[in-house]
Amino acid sequence: MANIQERKNKYGKIISYSIRVHKGRDLNGKQLKPYAMTFKVDPTWSERKIQAELKKAVVLFEEQCKYGIVADNKQTFEKYAQYVLELKQRTGVKHRTIVRYRELLERINPAIGHFKLADLKPQHLNSFYEQLSKDGMNKSTGGKLSNKTIIEHHRLIRTILSQAEKEMLVQYNSASKATPPKMDKKEANYIETEDIERILEYAKSESLKWQVAINLLVFTGCRRGEIMGLKWNKIDFQNNLITIDTNLLYSTEKGIYQDTPKTEQSKRKINVPSSVIELIKTYKREQNLKRLQMGSAWFDTGFVFTQENGGPMHPDTLTDYCTKFTAKYNKKIEKQNKETGTKTPLLPHITPHAFRHSQASMLILNGLDCATVSKRLGHAKISTTTDIYSHIMQKADKSAATALENILLKKNANLIELDAF
Repeated sequence: MANIQERKNKYGKIISYSIRVHKGRDLNGKQLKPYAMTFKVDPTWSERKIQAELKKAVVLFEEQCKYGIVADNKQTFEKYAQYVLELKQRTGVKHRTIVRYRELLERINPAIGHFKLADLKPQHLNSFYEQLSKDGMNKSTGGKLSNKTIIEHHRLIRTILSQAEKEMLVQYNSASKATPPKMDKKEANYIETEDIERILEYAKSESLKWQVAINLLVFTGCRRGEIMGLKWNKIDFQNNLITIDTNLLYSTEKGIYQDTPKTEQSKRKINVPSSVIELIKTYKREQNLKRLQMGSAWFDTGFVFTQENGGPMHPDTLTDYCTKFTAKYNKKIEKQNKETGTKTPLLPHITPHAFRHSQASMLILNGLDCATVSKRLGHAKISTTTDIYSHIMQKADKSAATALENILLKKNANLIELDAF
């Protein structure tokens, strides 16, 4: 049975009612703090209307208390968000993901962190998303945030409120009813086949370590962290296979650290051309010689790519190398063009991920099915592959139409010519 107390203003007019429902006692017999809510009175209501609405509110509140779905009117979003992040960390969510969540909360908390969970409405979130789309929100450029980044904020809010909904602290997830911006459709950046051929040729002038790195990027399509996390015991030299089950990452809190790949499907075995395996063998002999020369000063971490003392390399090193590689050979191309009067095109800006996109593009355009491409890349779902490379698949479909035309229509034309005789 609910306990109802009226609250009046200084003029003696009722402005609200305090409704309390007994929660019971704890194991020690101590009375628990009751469920409580405030029912506000609309000043335009008549006494009859007030009593009718109050009665409905009391019945609904008692029903919510009975089934344990009473909203926690006191806990703020900021406080609850911290609890959710700690919960996710305890249940094994990757460190890098937690770091990203904290970065997003730096914008989220000042905007909506003060709201009580039960008071947060879709319109509050829509206003926040609109604010994020204004100039000045991007700390790097001073401009606007991309729709992709705004959607990242939205997804985190939805995740936090989803947990609150599971724990029956709110009646519904406000973020699921909000309207974030649409995702910008951006085509994956890939390197043309002709440019990859030139890159492989130029790479022959680089040190063995970087020759191997470039060849693995080209022929495996692995992510940067997967390449830098590769260990010697994961290379099957006899069967030309490498096993991907480690991701090398960096954060300010942990420094360089090892983690599992992005998803379970990212743990995979990849076939590598025999020529690349032979190159890796030559590099392994070079590293073994260096290890013998350094003796006890060498840290045997087992990584394929190491610092001078054998320690793991910072994953950014590979990205930096790709940038320097482009600049170095574009400078040579420009010089050669000037001296000879030729017009050899410059290399495009290359990144480790661009090679990944390039492999997917080449395989799809050459007729390989999406299921095989998805498995080789380590995507969690085939739909991930089709979403990212939809524009490439469209090109492949045009090629298929042309092939069908050549096979069927031209063949049919030849038959008609024969009939004429």
